[in-house]
Amino acid sequence: MIRKIDFLWLLAAPVYLIATTFRHEAGHALAALLAGREVTDFVILPSFQGGFTFGYTGVAGDPDLGWPMHAAPFFCDLLTFGVALPVCFFVERIPRWVWLNIVVIGIVGPLANSIYGYQGGFWRPRTDVARLLAALPDLWVHLYFTVTIAGYLLGLLGVLKYSRRAREATVQIKGKEQAVAARAAADITKIPGQRLPIVDQDV
Repeated sequence: MIRKIDFLWLLAAPVYLIATTFRHEAGHALAALLAGREVTDFVILPSFQGGFTFGYTGVAGDPDLGWPMHAAPFFCDLLTFGVALPVCFFVERIPRWVWLNIVVIGIVGPLANSIYGYQGGFWRPRTDVARLLAALPDLWVHLYFTVTIAGYLLGLLGVLKYSRRAREATVQIKGKEQAVAARAAADITKIPGQRLPIVDQDV
């Protein structure tokens, strides 16, 4: 369960954006290194490189390393989600602010990156997803993003509603509401009742 005070973390949105960009570009860099190529640029801040970009990775020689280079960031999203989900669901002894940031970086981040990347593949020809659609069967690409985005959404909703941390927050809120109601009831009982005047009547 999200509390009102948790929305203050929206002020850290630029940090979360940089964290998501770092993971995305790290996927590209890792794919390049595994292919035996040298990484010449690793930028995780917004810039203009033939158009606006949140970040970019440069490699020595021919930059076209095939579909693994373009798929790597989304595999990193899936791996991050796979680690964050059980931590958010089952680990108890972590501060709430740490838990909340794991939810944002480990679940919301992959969800946002996948949605942004997937929709861009339909109308921006230089994006990773557009190049995946050009290199792989369309059905594979659409199926991967449909399943993973749905999984991220279900994971996020499950964590916010059914995780141990969410249940603890619900119990605490209900406890506070019951305490307030009990105090209100106690205050009511302390209010002296009005005595009705006694009227003598002759029978």
